[in-house]
Amino acid sequence: MKGIQYKIIIFIAIHILHCTNLVGQDVQFSQFYTANIYQNPAFVGSTHYSRVMAHARSQWRGLDKYSSVNGGKFMTYFAGYDTYLKDYKSGLGGYVFYDQIGTDRITSLQANLMYSYEVNVSNRFTFRPGLQLGYANRSYDYQNLLFPRELSDDGVTSNSYNLNEGTKKNYLDVGAGFLFYDSDFWIGFSAKHLNNPNIASFGISRLPLVYDVTAGYKIILHTKNTLNYRTSTSTEFSITPTAHYKFQGKTDQVDVGVYGIYDWFLAGVWYRGIPFKKYKDFKYVNNESMVYQVGFRWDRYTINYSYDMVLSKLGGVRQSGGSHEINITYIFKPHIRLAASKPTKRLPCPDFVRNILQEDAEQPSPGAGH
Repeated sequence: MKGIQYKIIIFIAIHILHCTNLVGQDVQFSQFYTANIYQNPAFVGSTHYSRVMAHARSQWRGLDKYSSVNGGKFMTYFAGYDTYLKDYKSGLGGYVFYDQIGTDRITSLQANLMYSYEVNVSNRFTFRPGLQLGYANRSYDYQNLLFPRELSDDGVTSNSYNLNEGTKKNYLDVGAGFLFYDSDFWIGFSAKHLNNPNIASFGISRLPLVYDVTAGYKIILHTKNTLNYRTSTSTEFSITPTAHYKFQGKTDQVDVGVYGIYDWFLAGVWYRGIPFKKYKDFKYVNNESMVYQVGFRWDRYTINYSYDMVLSKLGGVRQSGGSHEINITYIFKPHIRLAASKPTKRLPCPDFVRNILQEDAEQPSPGAGH
């Protein structure tokens, strides 16, 4: 148990604190479409609604049982809001992000503001560029970390490091991205850490750029119209194959999968990794996980849960406990009846927005009949 505990702590210490040529790995959400404004600022305002979202990720909790200091505790929290300004064809939004590694050994708190602009390239295609500006704080708890030179063969430790030069680091973070789409297809690109901020509390450790590419195609299999005494409603049955490529430093990864939506229910499954690629500096196969997601819509709320089943050798494969994510999003009701306004082009990403849009367009406008 102590051996595993030391490995966890040494790994964190070496690869996060003391690598001057740090190849950092940003937190990634498996549900990259339910927290899409974290992934790409061009998604801000893309639903043409106002919405608020809360998101949480718990990763590798199974490692806790091997460490008395909860070295395997990786928690991430995210809360965001965005809206669309129709008169300016612009999206505005922001989010707060908190990440915790190893029972507060390393924590990150960041607040971001984002802006996007919508350009109708043609009757079919739309282009949305976006910008992001953030301010971050990273805190380190050195006193309870062990480094390789502090360990002897018999497990005796010594306090050979004097780490009193600082435990916090503040920095600015800049990002940008774009989306190009029509009613069925989309492709997006984003880049984070364009200013390569120094995240080390002492010395220099530049945060490498993160590149994200997403693409997908929505296929409507069936649309069922239902009539009642007041309104007609439409039930959507669709599948959406998607791909998500991420690149940072010397590491990259691909998520490939498919989502399905039937009225108020969503389900998705995808694979994460690049098993056929050989890395020069690493002796392992990039075969990370299978991800499973289910989602439900109730009124204007959407709730999504996903589980990452680990395929790699990290934490003894299944013993790492995988990762859990949950997202709750609320979409605000518009002040005017949508059918009375000019239709706007919306992204075909896998979510329930199209269903809500249809219901809003069919409901009487506020104050009707007075």
